[in-house]
Amino acid sequence: MTTSQEQFQAVKRQNAPFFFPESAVWSDGVTRRFKVTDPNRAGIPSALGLSTQPIPASLRLLKVHPDDARPAPGASCQRPDGLLVLGMWTDEGQLSGGRTGVCRLVDGRAYPIPATAGGTPFLIRIVALSSDALATVSGNDLAGVGQGSHRALLPPGITLQPTDVITTGAGDQYRVIPPVQRDVLGDTLGLSWLGTATGRTPTPGTDPTPEPQTPVNPPEVDPWWEQTS
Repeated sequence: MTTSQEQFQAVKRQNAPFFFPESAVWSDGVTRRFKVTDPNRAGIPSALGLSTQPIPASLRLLKVHPDDARPAPGASCQRPDGLLVLGMWTDEGQLSGGRTGVCRLVDGRAYPIPATAGGTPFLIRIVALSSDALATVSGNDLAGVGQGSHRALLPPGITLQPTDVITTGAGDQYRVIPPVQRDVLGDTLGLSWLGTATGRTPTPGTDPTPEPQTPVNPPEVDPWWEQTS
C-alpha cells in the first residue's frame, strides 16, 4: 500500500462512525463494521426500483472497516431491508487502497416466490417468456399444458442443475432446463412448467355448456334440452 493510500485509510479509521456506521455479525460468525450504499440512488428511489425493476435495483455496494477482515464471497448479513449477500470484491482502489464489495439484497420484492428444490427452501423470481398452451378438459373448461417456457432468477448462494425440479409455495412445479447462466450475484435458469403438485383448482361456477346425456335406442328427447330459464 502506498503512502497516500495509508494516509487515506488513517482518515477512515479516525472517522470510522461516519465511514462505517453499521456493525453486525455476518454468516461466518465475524462481527464487522461496514457501510452499504445503493448505486441506484441517483435514479429512481430504492423502494420504487425494487417494485418496478427489482433485479437491477437490488444491487448494493459494501465497504468494510480496514481493521476488520473482509467477508468471503457468499457471506451474508441480515439488515432491516433484507438479506445482504456478497457476490464479489472489486480490485483495490488506486486512491484508497480499499476494495468494494458488490452485493445483492435478497428480499420479497426482488425474489417474491418461496420455493424448494431437493428439500432446500429459497426465494426465486420467475418470469414468463411465453403463454402456457391450453387444452380442453371438459366442456369449456381449460387447463394449462406443461412445458411452458419461463426464466428463473436465483439469489446468490443458490445453485440448481438442469433436470432439478422446483416446487413453489403455490404448488406449481418446474424443471430446470438450459440455458443455465452462472453469476456470482445470482444464476439465471430456464424453466419448464410441469403442472401443479396438488392438481389444478376446478373452474368456479356452473359450466354453461354441460354435455347432454347419452341418447337411448330408440332415440328420446334429452330432458336437459327442455329446461327453461
